[in-house]
Amino acid sequence: MNIRTIIILLISLVLANSISAKTNVKISLPGLQNKVATVWTYKDLISLEREIITQEPVSNNGDLSFTVYNKNVQKYYVEVRYFRISFLLETNKDYTIDLEEIDLNNRNFYPKNVVGYLSPKFNIKIKGNPKNELNKELDSLNIIFDNFIDKNHLALRLGNQSWKLIDSLQADCKNYLSHHPNPYLAGIVEIQLAQFRKLSKQYGDDYIIATYFTKDKIQYNNPAFMSYFSSFWTKYIPSRLRHNVAKRLDSVINIEQSYQALSALLSEDPLLADPNLRELVVLRNISQLHKQGINNKAIINILFDISASKTNPKHREIAINLRRKLENNEAPKLSLINSKGDTINLNTEKDKYIYIQIFNDECIECLAQMKYTTELIEEFDDIITFVHISVDRSSEDMEKIIKDQEFNWNFVFLEDNYQFIYDYNISVVPQAILIDKDGSIIDNNAILPSDYFKDTFLKMLNDRKGNLKQQDHISDGIRKSK
Repeated sequence: MNIRTIIILLISLVLANSISAKTNVKISLPGLQNKVATVWTYKDLISLEREIITQEPVSNNGDLSFTVYNKNVQKYYVEVRYFRISFLLETNKDYTIDLEEIDLNNRNFYPKNVVGYLSPKFNIKIKGNPKNELNKELDSLNIIFDNFIDKNHLALRLGNQSWKLIDSLQADCKNYLSHHPNPYLAGIVEIQLAQFRKLSKQYGDDYIIATYFTKDKIQYNNPAFMSYFSSFWTKYIPSRLRHNVAKRLDSVINIEQSYQALSALLSEDPLLADPNLRELVVLRNISQLHKQGINNKAIINILFDISASKTNPKHREIAINLRRKLENNEAPKLSLINSKGDTINLNTEKDKYIYIQIFNDECIECLAQMKYTTELIEEFDDIITFVHISVDRSSEDMEKIIKDQEFNWNFVFLEDNYQFIYDYNISVVPQAILIDKDGSIIDNNAILPSDYFKDTFLKMLNDRKGNLKQQDHISDGIRKSK
């Protein structure tokens, strides 16, 4: 083999690893004929910004076909009205997926605490693929984990020699992987075992970080890994930093408004010594800093610095997606008619905040939240418009809840407004949304009334009054993309 041939082969290998592969998918959706289906995935698993692949009607035969291009294993979602399924797609494989008959009007079709379109317990059959099909393998692997949790959850929490139990699970997983070799599955096993060892107190934070969160270990496209990463680092910067670092946080962010200054401060925390991890933790916590009243323009400028950096291409992508969400956080334009026939505009409601709660008639916790809402009305009715939105199957179901009750606020039946469900990413009930006086979204997953909403809301108002270098217009002081 001559030098030229070797060079061509090497170039081909590099291109094969860098170019997205084509994957064709055909899904049978009986019962959803002629209804519009939306196929989407997440652009990244930190910002959770959606990327729409296609929106088109299901055929007369109940079939939906689409093509995706991906470099790695990717999770995709298909939504039709309230119905949603999800599955993993590997590269260079075509898929034929069959589902049983779908009845959108069957109230028992979905778990009671979720808004209908969240994935129901539904049988998905993937045909025509090799024996070791990834979705099927992952289901089998999850059964191993679920059985382990059912048998040993108490022992794990008590920590009494529970490491022996986890060693046994590790042996079972190793045996499973020997028959089902797949790097994606191996990554899930690794992070799941880490969670069990952390839960049993066998591993401390230092060990978890050094072992699983180094630059070469982070699995950006693995939902299981990134879910654990997000839970591990949730609210770390706004709530869990060392005191001598945390007390300077507000000043550094609001005055210097640069990632370099923020990074220098956070590097004093021993858990954030690694610059790659530090940057990703900042990206994970940006939305939580935003919720706590930190200057929105300062946060956008910090994201601009990261998106302009050449350190990590994946971080640049995440920063760009986060920045777009913050720069375009206007509540989708929507007017609703309440049970009394009055119109509520979700963008501006007489210069008041809007606090929305999503509920249905089978959600016991939703009904309990209404009692706490009654208390909030007495204190905040002059500055907050309170709205309860029903995702019940009929307005009669909603009317049963409010009949003969002294609920002195707005109740709205959503009916078939699926766009609202999509725009506000509604998934479970109860879910709360807080909208600013200018019509922008403060929090798409706001705190519930019973979870000290009063204290959190008052703190937000206080933080806004005391924010350093607060500017009048959203565009003032924001760095511009070239």
